[in-house]
Amino acid sequence: MHQLRLSGDSHGLALIFFTLFARDDYGATVCALLVLGAAVFIADRVPARRILGVAGEHPVSIAIISTVVLCAGALFVYHDHPLSMDEYAAYFQSRVFAAGQLTGRWPLAQMDWLIPPGFQDFFLNVSHADGRVISAYWPGHSLLLTPFTFAGIPWACNPVLTGLTLLIIHRLALHLFEDIEAAGLALLLTIASPVIFGLGISYYSMPAHLLANCLYALLLVRPTARRALLAGVVGSVALCLHNPVPHLLFAAPWLLWLATRRGGKLAFGALCLGYLPLCLLLGIGWFEFSNSLVHPGPPTVGVQLGFMERLDQMLMNFEPPTATVYLARAIGVAKVWVWAVPGILILAAWGAVRRWDNVFCRLFAASALTTLIGYLFFVADQGHGWGFRYFHSAWLAVPLLATAALYRPQRSTATGSASPGLVFEDSETRAFVVTCAVLTLLFGVGFRAVQMQAFMAADLAQLPHYTGREKRVVFLDNTHTFYGADLVQNDPWLRGNEIRMFSHGAGADALLMQQQYPLLHEVYADRYGSVWSAAPSQLGIRYNLPKVLPNEDRN
Repeated sequence: MHQLRLSGDSHGLALIFFTLFARDDYGATVCALLVLGAAVFIADRVPARRILGVAGEHPVSIAIISTVVLCAGALFVYHDHPLSMDEYAAYFQSRVFAAGQLTGRWPLAQMDWLIPPGFQDFFLNVSHADGRVISAYWPGHSLLLTPFTFAGIPWACNPVLTGLTLLIIHRLALHLFEDIEAAGLALLLTIASPVIFGLGISYYSMPAHLLANCLYALLLVRPTARRALLAGVVGSVALCLHNPVPHLLFAAPWLLWLATRRGGKLAFGALCLGYLPLCLLLGIGWFEFSNSLVHPGPPTVGVQLGFMERLDQMLMNFEPPTATVYLARAIGVAKVWVWAVPGILILAAWGAVRRWDNVFCRLFAASALTTLIGYLFFVADQGHGWGFRYFHSAWLAVPLLATAALYRPQRSTATGSASPGLVFEDSETRAFVVTCAVLTLLFGVGFRAVQMQAFMAADLAQLPHYTGREKRVVFLDNTHTFYGADLVQNDPWLRGNEIRMFSHGAGADALLMQQQYPLLHEVYADRYGSVWSAAPSQLGIRYNLPKVLPNEDRN
């Protein structure tokens, strides 16, 4: 990290991925080292068992408090703003669903201004025949977001999903270890890891992936046919959240275990049956429908060809890893480290080795490894994102395996035979881990909140600094912004007072306005763009604003 920071050479990585790691994660690493140093001196004074007992006995209260805190973070740290196009695509589609529709619709003449051309059929699928617009991702996360969007509180979706995740991780730990303190430790390690806060206040689909995989694992730790059927339904939702890869990689070891387990064929069949309905409807059905917008034609020919073309495009994202991919994944693992309680990865690795005799510890370790290895064959780094987004669907393995390093799982075999109590318990290590978790919860999460708030504020400051609230069209000039094209976000039917457009240059913008909005005129301009409305002109007021982020174009 230090070498990357000094050299400034991104080594082929996306600039935002490099910047967040070399700049923000550097400061967080220093914070983590300070936490480790402080824990050495105060761990013997921390009432570790009392803290774990409280956490283990009151998971519902902790989940509710965490949800409230995350809601506040979504409003005041994240500014209730989808930062990246990954987030905006799901939010856009949830607004479409909340209106009882499947697609939005924009004027064809304005399409290249309303969606930057490079984003079309990548984040949002566009029909150039009739102007319909739809998310390019599968719709599961958008459907989860829809009731919150309908209620006017879309920012509350991920906080609520995160609160539910805390309860299920506690339940999983209680099942594995049959001990309140052990469940409290798993819960504490989860809420104290900054990545849970960072993604929990965002619009990303990763909290939904984590929740779905937690529930999936919880249903399969006692794999009756009925529970396996429900796990299949949950798995089908996970497959269709935004793309199927995160759940496929997590679920592969569980599917193999269930299929080869003695007496497991009935449960495996029920699991597969549970997957089928929603995968057909939300997976293949949505794929066909969304694809038909991009490749219009006779239903017997055009859509089928479009399906194969889109499938080929998806498969092109997977190829043997290159040196750049290896670097990106190494950075990803480092990000897992610095976005969690310090040292938790070492503890998790030790727990996996020490408790390898327990089938569920093996399964969680295998899910983590298949996720890490599987993404070696995915050509892109994650770009935007908090923590290592590609690993987050399997992140539950980290606190559970870390807990297994200190507590022996009660059921140590696939047949469910019980082991005699907590054979291993290192009170000094436990106190040190609890101290690190408490300090990270207080200072590490707070430090990340400050970083994220500053980044979000700087991103929003790249909008033209116009204070009017009348109906207006805002052109965003990407020349002097850092990923400013992501700010071109609009209502599915251009409702509301503001329409944002991607600038094609002053002349082209003026011509578009003359043709499409002849009653509006330019009332404001600065380095970030221009504003057109029917208000009195403020063109005489021009500001020489400082750059708020590096002056780079999207690469």
